[in-house]
Amino acid sequence: MTSPSTAVIQSLANQGVEVIFSLSGNQIMPLYDACIDANIRIIHTRHEGAAVYMAEAYAQFSGKIGVALVTAGPGLLNAVSALYSAARSETPLLLISGDAASRLDGQGAFQELDQISVTRPITKFSARPTQPEEMLPALEKTITTALAGTPGPVHLALPFDLLSASNGLSASIGMAPLPPIAPTVASGLSTTQTAELTAALQRAERPIVITGPQCNQSRQPAANAALSARLGMPLICLESARGLADTFYGDFPTILASADLIILLGKLGDYATGLLTPGRISGTVSVIAILTDDQPAPTQNMRPITLMRVGAITAAMQDLAAVVTAADAGWAAEVESMIARRKPWTANGTGRHPAAVASSLQSAMDSAMDSASQPILVADGGEFCQWIQAGCTANTRMINGPSGAIGGGICYAIGASIARPEATIFLTMGDGTAGFYLAEFNTAVRAGCSIVALIGNDYRWNAEVQIQIDNYGADRVYGCDLDATANYADAAAGLGADATTIDAADDLDAALALALKKPGVSCLNILIESYAAPKFIPMKL
Repeated sequence: MTSPSTAVIQSLANQGVEVIFSLSGNQIMPLYDACIDANIRIIHTRHEGAAVYMAEAYAQFSGKIGVALVTAGPGLLNAVSALYSAARSETPLLLISGDAASRLDGQGAFQELDQISVTRPITKFSARPTQPEEMLPALEKTITTALAGTPGPVHLALPFDLLSASNGLSASIGMAPLPPIAPTVASGLSTTQTAELTAALQRAERPIVITGPQCNQSRQPAANAALSARLGMPLICLESARGLADTFYGDFPTILASADLIILLGKLGDYATGLLTPGRISGTVSVIAILTDDQPAPTQNMRPITLMRVGAITAAMQDLAAVVTAADAGWAAEVESMIARRKPWTANGTGRHPAAVASSLQSAMDSAMDSASQPILVADGGEFCQWIQAGCTANTRMINGPSGAIGGGICYAIGASIARPEATIFLTMGDGTAGFYLAEFNTAVRAGCSIVALIGNDYRWNAEVQIQIDNYGADRVYGCDLDATANYADAAAGLGADATTIDAADDLDAALALALKKPGVSCLNILIESYAAPKFIPMKL
């Protein structure tokens, strides 16, 4: 039998947890102490939101549940915006927060807050045990809920008196840590569902299959490869907040408008799919939504949607891959061509075009692919990263996801590097994005990460500038300027990274090659011209 805090941490260790991303605070120090004997590594961050972003990326690249640990009150509140990103990216993540002593509830205890009311609308499950014997059952439920069905974040608030055995009860109650929790074998397609899907695909002349973030190529490579190979055409994973305006899939809106069958694999019929955008989809198109039991049912009333429920989308993808026949070769070639299509670009000034940065980055990633360390691309929002997504491909990548939040890129890169220490992480951010969690460069250095960061610096919040131009006119651009007084290379160097500024006259290819030869964390502050992203349709909410 062990103390409550030791039981919690050892229970995590028994589930295969090897690392926790955390910012320390008074109420969680008993858990820090317990991590020593459980041999769990703590990656100590500079902001609670950063800890959650890191855990999100770690989960996606390790295939395990990510764990973030923050303190009470403002610590929990600082973590909430990143928790929303994990929810929208469908990532299994456990957020543990310290909390005020339960015996002082309602008495104005230090950092007292109704945490569960804050997190419940965002998470799949939130719990706050108030008795020692409730702690481990609550922990078990949070873990199983995070991993079941469509993955997502969960939250467990642990009052300090329960953790510290200071409430007169927990001091006398020993706890046996949870044993390994057996994974649930989730069901895929039933025989009836498989037959219905097969018949629909045989009738269709122009089918497309759309997935969501839980089953993107980086997280589920085997299922994606199997289904794509059998269909003879690529799957489309809509996981960008820009929806159909995302540059990664080229002129996908034209494909969408031409389709006569849309199969949604774990992807809700939302703004990103075009089902909520008038005129984007033919009125006669058939839509089949394959969703897990814990995803909300479609609520659109503009067209009928056939709904199929399954236990896990990955299992459904594998079941479908076992029976499906190839789509029409001409249609498959058209889909391939249109999503690979890119808008032509021309440099109007003497500075460096963001598309040229993408070209250099692709060459650097290709060279890393030839080495023992496989590259991972992290692209964090904004116009600059839309140029990157239009110009770069990587077998494994992570973008800032459906939430539309920017700024977590350096945190994502750290989480990716901890999960895949053998990989070289290529991180791209705009100068606006870089400012959110810049101090985490020091976390990356202290954690021994291997990261090459590229900051595309055009001295402005360019995504918002483009919105102002599109909606109000070029003479109404206001309040979105940045300038050269912020030197991101100097700042990153001050935080321990190897960093330099690259202007238009410098050789970016040589700078990237040099960065790849250096161990640890490098940062290139690349001065670029400002251009609108090469999208095929306007970005409209």
